[in-house]
Amino acid sequence: MGGYDVVVKWYSDDKNLAEMNEGLKNRLKQWEKGVAYDYFPQNASVLDVGCGTGREAFALHDMGYTITGVDISEKAIKQAKQFALASNRNIEFLHTNGTNLPFEDNTFDVIIIWAQTLGIMYGTKQQLSFLDECWRVLKRNGIISFSGHDYEYLEKNYSHIIDGKKFFPFANTEIYWQMFTIEELSDLALKAGFTVLECERGGIYRPEDGVVLHCECRK
Repeated sequence: MGGYDVVVKWYSDDKNLAEMNEGLKNRLKQWEKGVAYDYFPQNASVLDVGCGTGREAFALHDMGYTITGVDISEKAIKQAKQFALASNRNIEFLHTNGTNLPFEDNTFDVIIIWAQTLGIMYGTKQQLSFLDECWRVLKRNGIISFSGHDYEYLEKNYSHIIDGKKFFPFANTEIYWQMFTIEELSDLALKAGFTVLECERGGIYRPEDGVVLHCECRK
């Protein structure tokens, strides 16, 4: 089974979706909240790539942003739509193929690729191809924010479930998250033509949760 099929299968599994739904209670992570306050224009239109069942989308909507969420899991999108309807939130959720974005050029003020999303776009070629697609739908001077697992942190603390730059947090499964260094994330942004505004480690919820790498860039 190829990488794309493995990812779709994982995020369509009812058990994994249930865990994602539980995560809806957690709201934004520390670094995510800081990025939104520091970089997102007021009332911005935001594209949430890899939205899952909507954790970031619902939180950002409640902060006053106009949100569109996309995901490769049809089941996740269905559940996100149900939550939006039940909570009377006007958010558009769309099922996508994970390669092409179904939007016109220069549509969004902000694009986020948060959580594990970039790390399950396996390989530099696929990551750059998708960043090119994000460039297309992002407005001039728009902001893109993407994150990835921190190779140095995980290598130090979880070396027993690491193979090269692959992090396998779940036993006996094919799915893994690709890890990055700060330099690698910055290099991806630069190769895609973006101007890097910030690329650093950020906190999650508590110190024991560890850190994540995140980059904020301008078109």
